[in-house]
Amino acid sequence: MESHARGAGAQTHHDAFREFFTQVQICEDGGMDYLWISEHHFSPETSFGSASMVMAGAVAALTERIKIGSSIVVLPIHNPLHVAEEASVLDHVSEGRFELGVGRAGGVKHYQGFNADYSESQERFSECLEVVDRALRNEYFSYDGKYYKYDNVQMTPRPLTSPRPQIRWAVNSNSTFRMAGRLGLPIFCGVLQLSSAELNELLASYDEAKRGAGFNNPRDAKLRIPVYVSDTMDDALKTPKEGLMFRYESAMQILQNMVASGQANNLDERSERITKLGNLEWEDIYRSEKAIIGTPDIVADKIKELGHELQLSGMVLEFNPGERLPEEKINRSIELFCEKVIPKFK
Repeated sequence: MESHARGAGAQTHHDAFREFFTQVQICEDGGMDYLWISEHHFSPETSFGSASMVMAGAVAALTERIKIGSSIVVLPIHNPLHVAEEASVLDHVSEGRFELGVGRAGGVKHYQGFNADYSESQERFSECLEVVDRALRNEYFSYDGKYYKYDNVQMTPRPLTSPRPQIRWAVNSNSTFRMAGRLGLPIFCGVLQLSSAELNELLASYDEAKRGAGFNNPRDAKLRIPVYVSDTMDDALKTPKEGLMFRYESAMQILQNMVASGQANNLDERSERITKLGNLEWEDIYRSEKAIIGTPDIVADKIKELGHELQLSGMVLEFNPGERLPEEKINRSIELFCEKVIPKFK
């Protein structure tokens, strides 16, 4: 199982770092498979996410077993060669435990704060992804694109993992599922904007695109989903409510801001998702695939059900969705997951 760790509810940024590293140790000792680190900008409640690759290096230095991933590096606001260099360094520092998760991110503010045009993000992402891939696979490489140009550049250090560390793409729209399939890349997908039925259709299109491009390996798709594990069902239904409601309200606001910016594509698709998110009630969230909450047995059963339905290779679990849980509740949820849920999958 995997944990998606972020600081939450801390009175100061320094407290957020302390909380995060406490939770890293719980995950390392408790048998989590991965720890995924987000990238966030201009968000005080997720402040340390602004330097996710630095955080990945710190986690690598403090752990020995758990795999470490970026979820996600927002490629269009970075120099892709620099991303490749950092990924290669992390591959060495972690002794091959690093996986590079990439995507465009849904927040327009990520781009506005860096004076970048979100309408260019899809084209820039495609070029960035190709540059990162070429740089990690080849000691010398060249690239001549619309936004990025490199002439016989030497990329050092060379990765420890051959031919390169795993790259995983966070996909969300109809077009990106198919594009990832054509490239044969493993993916992240999520439940914030999509139902399990919609995800099933999109994953089928991903599989079809993979096969059409000559990739016949099994589906490698990880589902990002909020989770809360409690000793009692009463606590499970009360404690995470505020954070989860805020998480889905924020997702709706992000989509609204994208549409209002005039820089977003797939407007019909996004408008439909805004309407669905606006109609969500608390019962809709905890009774559906929008979150996994409950006692350890209930959580394990829901994970098995979703994993089977969507033919997943794993899940990326958000233990503090909405950044509203106190530290002791987050830690207890992770501990219960490690002690009582993970053994059911051994």
